[in-house]
Amino acid sequence: MSVSVTSTVVRSLVLLVVLDYYTMNTFRLLTFLLCLPTEKGVIFMISATYGRSDRMTCSDGIPDDQTKNTDCAMNVESVKLTLLCNGKSECSVLASSSVFGDPCVGTYKYLEVLYFCLKEKSLVACEGAVARLHCGKVTGQVIYVTSASYGRTNKKTCSAGRPADQLENTECYTYREEVGERCNGKQWCKVRASNYVFGNPCYGTYKYLEVEYICYGEFRLSLH
Repeated sequence: MSVSVTSTVVRSLVLLVVLDYYTMNTFRLLTFLLCLPTEKGVIFMISATYGRSDRMTCSDGIPDDQTKNTDCAMNVESVKLTLLCNGKSECSVLASSSVFGDPCVGTYKYLEVLYFCLKEKSLVACEGAVARLHCGKVTGQVIYVTSASYGRTNKKTCSAGRPADQLENTECYTYREEVGERCNGKQWCKVRASNYVFGNPCYGTYKYLEVEYICYGEFRLSLH
């Protein structure tokens, strides 16, 4: 496996990213993707292959006839892993043909995953204000929204000058995919925190938009 990146992205990786490559445990076993607490990052999937591309990986105790086919690795649906793992500090995946299909019947397979641990940014926009998401123009990084919610989950956020009865309901929020739909893949974007945009999850409560997102750079990748 080799990974090549432009020099501008390399600088951003050094500052913001821990690049991890894991050969996952095997066939029918739960496998774990993890960003360490010291990294203060979340998972961003790059690629995944399922099958076998060499005779050594995951071969302990396995009969020779189940490891001889080394031309059976396939790129697997990244959508499944993205939904399971992106934006989380850790996640588990079942490395199994029932999940990814069987590229080579009779061969003992394994899952290989390449992912970044990226530091999250967060912002809050009070109701009526505009949330501005942005990534560095110099590095060419773009936005990926990991979480966005509109409503209220505590009494302190966006509480200045507000009557107490507008802050009481702290179980009044909905997750909003619209932020990602508007902002993903852009260097910057803005979204107004309003009932017109997101609907009203709790009438009479003063709300706010809370967004968490990562900035990632373009890269070129080749797997061998």
